[in-house]
Amino acid sequence: MQLPWRAAPRAAVSSPLTVLVAFVAALLLSFVGAAAVLHADSAGSAAVAYQAGRLCGQTVPPVVDGNRVSVADAGDVLRISAEQGRAAGFGTVIGAVYSPVRQWDFNGPHPWSQFGYRDGALDNLRVVEGGSRDGLWVPRSVADDAGIKIGDRGLNGTLPPVTAIYADVSDPVPAYWCSEQQRIMPNPLATEGATAAVVWFPTLDSFTASMGPVSGNAAAVSVRFPAPTPTTTDEAAALVARGKTVVDGVTSQLRARDKARLVIASNYFAKPVEVAHSAESTVLGAVLPLTVISLLVGLAGVGAVTVQWVQRRHAELRLLWARGAGPVALGWRAVLELAAPLLLGAAAGLLAARLTLPWYAPSTALTDGTVGVAALVAASVLVAALLVVGAVTAARTHREFQAGSTRRTSRVWRFVPWELITAGLAYLAWARLDSMPTKLQFGQPLPQNADAVGLAFPLLVVLTVALVTVRLARWALTAAHRADLWRAPAVHLALRRLSAAAGSAVGILLVGTLAVGTLTVGVGVAAAQSEALDTKSGLFVGAESTAQIPGRVAIAGLPPALAQHATVVGVVKTGQSIVLAVDPATFTRSAWLGDRDPDDVAARLSTLAGPGVRALRVGSTPDAPAELPRVGAVRPVGQVASFPLIGTGRGYVVSRASLPDPEQIDVWQVWSSRSSAELVADLDAAGIHHLHSRSKALALDGLPFLTVTWTFDFVTALGMVLAIVAAAALVLAVEVRRRQNALAGALATRMGLRQRTLVASHLTELGALAGISVAAGSAAGAVCAAVSAPMLDPSPWLRPVAAAPNLVPLVSTTTLVAAVVVALVCWSAVRSVTTARVGELIRG
Repeated sequence: MQLPWRAAPRAAVSSPLTVLVAFVAALLLSFVGAAAVLHADSAGSAAVAYQAGRLCGQTVPPVVDGNRVSVADAGDVLRISAEQGRAAGFGTVIGAVYSPVRQWDFNGPHPWSQFGYRDGALDNLRVVEGGSRDGLWVPRSVADDAGIKIGDRGLNGTLPPVTAIYADVSDPVPAYWCSEQQRIMPNPLATEGATAAVVWFPTLDSFTASMGPVSGNAAAVSVRFPAPTPTTTDEAAALVARGKTVVDGVTSQLRARDKARLVIASNYFAKPVEVAHSAESTVLGAVLPLTVISLLVGLAGVGAVTVQWVQRRHAELRLLWARGAGPVALGWRAVLELAAPLLLGAAAGLLAARLTLPWYAPSTALTDGTVGVAALVAASVLVAALLVVGAVTAARTHREFQAGSTRRTSRVWRFVPWELITAGLAYLAWARLDSMPTKLQFGQPLPQNADAVGLAFPLLVVLTVALVTVRLARWALTAAHRADLWRAPAVHLALRRLSAAAGSAVGILLVGTLAVGTLTVGVGVAAAQSEALDTKSGLFVGAESTAQIPGRVAIAGLPPALAQHATVVGVVKTGQSIVLAVDPATFTRSAWLGDRDPDDVAARLSTLAGPGVRALRVGSTPDAPAELPRVGAVRPVGQVASFPLIGTGRGYVVSRASLPDPEQIDVWQVWSSRSSAELVADLDAAGIHHLHSRSKALALDGLPFLTVTWTFDFVTALGMVLAIVAAAALVLAVEVRRRQNALAGALATRMGLRQRTLVASHLTELGALAGISVAAGSAAGAVCAAVSAPMLDPSPWLRPVAAAPNLVPLVSTTTLVAAVVVALVCWSAVRSVTTARVGELIRG
């Protein structure tokens, strides 16, 4: 017998809703699987970019440094390093050599200075006088101190003539100078003669000829290998491997000459690459359980679509069975009919996962082959969906046409205590998170790296709550058959429909609760970690950017252009406490206040005005008068829990105007509400010397915070996908029973049931499912976020500890969207009743 299997793909168009739902189910399945792969790889790329961004670009490749070497040995180091670098693929090599810092002679004056040569140095200096490249280039500060002019020759005329005066390099230095900052920028706080600006030679030969006889064995050498910054973990690993080749080659050649002790060859980026790989694996391990659950939910949705298809094709399937087609053959019929929408949906899901990468992933850079792995996962999911279609069809037809037995086997799964299993796993994850040891470096706690098992704790709790909700709902629906609520006919009818379709109801509850819970906990934890990083960075630095300035400038006052966005703060460290001398009039507009009310801060600072030195005590500082070094006797007049720069530690805040002698304050800083680059530019424009500039964005190692944030950003995306699945399941549950509901509703209305009661019953039925899902999911997500946020804080010792944000807007939005979905589905269900023809329904 020839069965009409070849016409199966065309037959699918007769059920457009089934085709559409199958397409959407496959799209979501493919999207979830592919997005998990892409997101994990993207997290590794983002970690690489973050780690590289915190380093000087010239120290990402290998570096070679040596101190106290002879000029001749420095030349050997430069030559060997250049050979090894080019052999390893580093096309550009920047070598530098420096003389000791001394009071070198310049026709009488002996300014503190040092001589040096660096490849490309003259191209990266701003000339203010002269400019010929056949002589020495002297920094403006040294020229002004010693009265050096164009044409002067140092060291009793043995040096080349001065041909240019250049502007001193200021902090923050340009990218070309970042690795040499400590060598070329004088530190005014260091002891005299420890640092000095550099007088540059035009060529290495001229430096060697002039400085070789006088430098002795006190020269310094550095070699850099500039290379494009890696964007993925594979590129970073390749760069580290090339760097290791250079380090090993330089070390071995110098060891053969018994000169390995002269230099230190390092590969600083090796550890950050390990951390980036760890971040990638942590994110993947954390999102994998929820991804698997989401895929299982999606496959269950495919099974529900198949059940609907079996119901719509019931008569045809019975005819085919009567003509000799077995369950397996009928299963293949279903596969052939639904394969096209499933295939198109899987392809669309893969494409959507790739195109929406910037929306859910922290980086768009992917390693080679990642898209292929994602495509393989999508293909695997498609195969699994097709197997589900075939298996469900075969099982349903076997039970209906052959076995005729009840589903005893499927009921066994109901008695498995899934919620107890997930609760036990949640406890183990919590115990692991709670017992995470604190690592120390130089006596200071290090940020805790995120742990995949610990990150799964809130997700396991949400899953447990969803399973408990389903268990209670199943018990309630089982008992609902004995309920008599005819006094409230709308409620009674809704309860009867829910009891009749208990399997669909609990499935919708499970997916809905899981969707709302993961969405809430994802948003809550991600926002908590981002806010914690921002808050801790702000308290740690004090402002968006800061820089140290001379005391005379701080006392005299800032120029008007700078004073518009900056304030001056004196800093005195006394043992375990910090004293800040602030200007109450400008502090609130320039310092970092976080979520503090500027008016409240200004009111507290206004209490510092008055006779004597009044102080605000910070944290647990004793409420008693104290004698402070360089400040004198202070009298506390108020207390704040935390304060910029001091944080939640001990300290005092006093007014600059009340200081007995402002010159006693050693460290004066300018705090600005603008970026570090803008602050430095304004300081340079005003001619104010500055150093130790700091930025809030780079104050702390934020990768542990970001790893948690990236993980729960993807959890949020999965929550949204599950929410779409839940909405689709609600629609599908109504569509599967459309015929039964339409017949029952039409008969009931003809027997006197009012239409508003019919609408109320459907709203009660659908609203109960959506309401319980939103309530249980929101409660679980909010509580999990509140509990998990401080536990997942990588630096809990740095106050304040991460706390869950205000989730009321999110819960309100979720409730509103759920209400809209319920209203639309209710309208569809009621319309099927009002437009039904009872005679045709009975005959069908």
